[in-house]
Amino acid sequence: MGNRGKKWITVAVVSLLVLLAAELVLSIRKQTQTFDESAHLYAGYSYWKRADYGVNPEHPPLVKLLAALPLLPLKLPVQPQPEIYFRAASAVGGIQFLYAHDADSLLFRARMSVAVLTLCLALLVFLAGNEMFGAGAGLIGLMLFVFEPNILANGALVTTDVAAACLLFAAAYEFYRYAKKPSVARLLVCALASGLALAAKHSAVLMLPIFLALAATEIARRRAPAPATAETRGRQTLRLLGFLAVVTAISLTILWSFYGFRYQARPGSLQMTPPTAAFLKSLDYPVEAGTIGFLEQRHWLPEAYLYGLTDIVMLSRQGRPAFVLGHLYPAGRWFYFPVAFLIKTTLGLMLLLALGVAARRIWRSEYRRELLFLAVPAAIWFGVAMTSKLDIGVWHILPVYPFLIVLAGGIAWMLVRQSRRWVYAVALLLAFQAVSSLRAFPHYLPYSNEAWGGPSKTYKLLADSNVGWQSGLTGLKSYLDSRGITQCWFAYDGPVNPNYYRIPCKPLPTLFSVLTGRPQGVVPEQIQGPVFLGSAELTGFDFGPEHLNPYNQFVNLPPTAVLEGEILRFDGTFHVTQISALSHFAVGNALLGGDHPDQAFRELKTAAQLDPNFRWTHQALEGLYVKMKQPEDARREFQLETRIYRTVLPDFQRLNPPPQDPLGH
Repeated sequence: MGNRGKKWITVAVVSLLVLLAAELVLSIRKQTQTFDESAHLYAGYSYWKRADYGVNPEHPPLVKLLAALPLLPLKLPVQPQPEIYFRAASAVGGIQFLYAHDADSLLFRARMSVAVLTLCLALLVFLAGNEMFGAGAGLIGLMLFVFEPNILANGALVTTDVAAACLLFAAAYEFYRYAKKPSVARLLVCALASGLALAAKHSAVLMLPIFLALAATEIARRRAPAPATAETRGRQTLRLLGFLAVVTAISLTILWSFYGFRYQARPGSLQMTPPTAAFLKSLDYPVEAGTIGFLEQRHWLPEAYLYGLTDIVMLSRQGRPAFVLGHLYPAGRWFYFPVAFLIKTTLGLMLLLALGVAARRIWRSEYRRELLFLAVPAAIWFGVAMTSKLDIGVWHILPVYPFLIVLAGGIAWMLVRQSRRWVYAVALLLAFQAVSSLRAFPHYLPYSNEAWGGPSKTYKLLADSNVGWQSGLTGLKSYLDSRGITQCWFAYDGPVNPNYYRIPCKPLPTLFSVLTGRPQGVVPEQIQGPVFLGSAELTGFDFGPEHLNPYNQFVNLPPTAVLEGEILRFDGTFHVTQISALSHFAVGNALLGGDHPDQAFRELKTAAQLDPNFRWTHQALEGLYVKMKQPEDARREFQLETRIYRTVLPDFQRLNPPPQDPLGH
């Protein structure tokens, strides 16, 4: 390739990277915080200021440190996390930290810092495609990447998944380069990327089986008989094992460095809540508990890292409710990620991958290594994800996308070189990819492809981070202002109080609003629209499906409008008995901690009359009756709660602890 060709390629790459940056900047300004971002940002700032790695130990420090770095010049005060259960502590501390200041400004700084990793990943996709299949393949892969909605949706969020995707891909790509031409420099770069990946996300431990599998493919693909000058199979095996040993040792050293080479999670004499040993005992899986316990007793890995690993294993094995294809399951299902991938991935990318069967050149032996280094990591990551019961978003499989995008770029380039007719087909698919992505701009989180109805229909099929992740408050505010709406109702199951954005709607109760003690008035049994509901309320994720869900009556109603893919508007007059009951429970529950037991009792009794099958009302009444020294009434409420727990959709009731006899019998 001449200098002129290289110049045009450089111009194209830079232009696409600038376009990617613009997409990220313009889209992220339209989003309020997603669910976990405040906790991550608070944790990162606490690491810089206090070296308290016990804050938000669910994830390693790298991304949180990177996100908080632009905040350091502001010299913001940060309070120690409250001494409560560790997940709640970082959530509460995060909200207090972020919303005591200009939340949107702080978030924008942090998100732009994290977006650097997305730009790095984009460049790596081009470099890998270029080296593996040629410059044309690299450019096509980069174009697919720049218009991939799942990358754009997560590429500037203060979360760990794009970082894991970037660093895992970097490590695998450098292993590929080492396999082609071994050198100390390539070994060290691979080790650096691997160590950073471990410091970004716990699931990056999958690099070990991925690297072992790739090393096995390198050994297995040797031709026989080998040339006399070639390395013997035995020496190759020893060299690759040595490579893996050195990479592992350096990676673990890098991981330790992010915890300041300190075993204790928290500074001074501060302890985790619950303590590490007690938390590990709650991991009721012998192999995992034994392995983590062995490492913990010998202090071979930092305490905060092992604590978070325990939490991730527990969540993955026990799971949470999963919403897929419009159905709520008590825990994740093996088919969740295959279905989510088919819904959330662009048709252009999937069709290019499918056309691999027609790309004859790519199946030649000269590309066998390239195919294995792209397919094996993606297959292992995807396969392990399918075994998890924590199915709450396609972002958990985000690391497979760069591998698939580079492969798709290679397929497309081989087809272009194969026949002129394929040039038009590939160009059409690339144009379709761009159009599909641009149609979703600037709200990429709820993206689904055209076969499933597009972003406005995603909430019917999937939930949580696949839809909006509770990030649409500024969108709702703009919608209300543009239409002069000041009288409305709003149910929002997110960590942020809508009052921060001056949303005038009266609040409808949700589980999260009850848990956080957000101010709640009594909702009458009949309300007049417009009613705005976060799509999460329709899934039953918090309460259970069907009649367990107070918002079930809206599930089959066509909304008047869908805002940003996740907030639904309903107009009309609605009889909302269960919602009213939940509001009475919320008010009564808030009064329990004060000096108004009589008022609390009246609210809870009203809630029980309106919705007799809401077990938490009966549990609250149990405690009140015990305080009022009315044991028979307490026993009656306990029996009612137990009946509900055992008979009313018990698969979902049992996601929560069983009823406890308030009298201790």
